[in-house]
Parts: sequence; structure tokens; C-alpha cells
Amino acid sequence: MTKNRENLDSDLERLNGYAQALARKYPEPPAFWQEFSGLAEEVLRNAAREDHDWVLQRIRHMVAAVGMGGPPPMMS
Repeated sequence: MTKNRENLDSDLERLNGYAQALARKYPEPPAFWQEFSGLAEEVLRNAAREDHDWVLQRIRHMVAAVGMGGPPPMMS
């Protein structure tokens, strides 16, 4: 089931909180991505096709903000 942007925005805000907590707990990018990627992929799966780029942009911004660089190749 796809979610509308309002629901996706709520999911992305929650994901941003997880990103911040995970970055503190796992300061090395490989460990961070091991924990974060499944959560991010779930949000992306719930997005309509036309919202995928918007969701990816938000995810890229949040991980850059916590110093983890870009997503691994499977998410780009």
C-alpha cells in the first residue's frame, strides 16, 4: 500500500530521528548503514512511484546531516 506525502513526511521525520540516534550509536558508516538501510527501504517501499525521488532526496539529506555520506548503491 502506498502512502501519501503527508504520511511519508511523518515516516521520514521518524526516520530522521532514528538516523540521529543510530549515528551516535554506530559512528562508522558500515555499521550505521547495516542498521539504517532496512528502515529507509521500508519508507521507500511505501512511497508511490512518483514520490521515490522525493523520498530518496530526503533520505540523502538526513544521512548527510549526520555525517554518513550517501546511501549505499542498492538505495540510489
